[in-house]
Amino acid sequence: MRAFCYLPLLLVLLAGLTSCSGSQTVSETTSPAPGTVGAAPAVAIDVPALVGRNIDQVRRVLGTPREARDQKVGAEPTAEQMKATKGEDWINTFERQGVTLVATFNARTRKVRDLVLVGTDEDEILQNGNLSLTATDYIVLPVANPQNNRELIGMRVVARK
Repeated sequence: MRAFCYLPLLLVLLAGLTSCSGSQTVSETTSPAPGTVGAAPAVAIDVPALVGRNIDQVRRVLGTPREARDQKVGAEPTAEQMKATKGEDWINTFERQGVTLVATFNARTRKVRDLVLVGTDEDEILQNGNLSLTATDYIVLPVANPQNNRELIGMRVVARK
């Protein structure tokens, strides 16, 4: 069944939730490199602007998801997949400036459950996603590798209710 093509990725993401590494610390403040005074670090995807949006709004900002080009899976579940999964936990994968973002959503309600920025360097992920560990409207959680809970494979962003 097509929905099961992404089951390993979903399991990796869910496993990361249960094995929180506790590596969330506020980054040290460092002085900017010479010649970069006043230059803001590059943001690949403004994730806070996407928090609380539905999948259609996310697609308008980030473009066509990778799954839309995949005839086996598709950006939306088929009628058969919708019946089998009730449209829950469908994913769309987006790429921008070398950064990968996975949005998990309910295909029936269109509500995005979470956004995951894929990567292994916490500071780089936070910078690329314009994320703050102390934000009031969302929570940032590490996603650990299920085979090695000390290895980071991404950062999950969930809207605060």
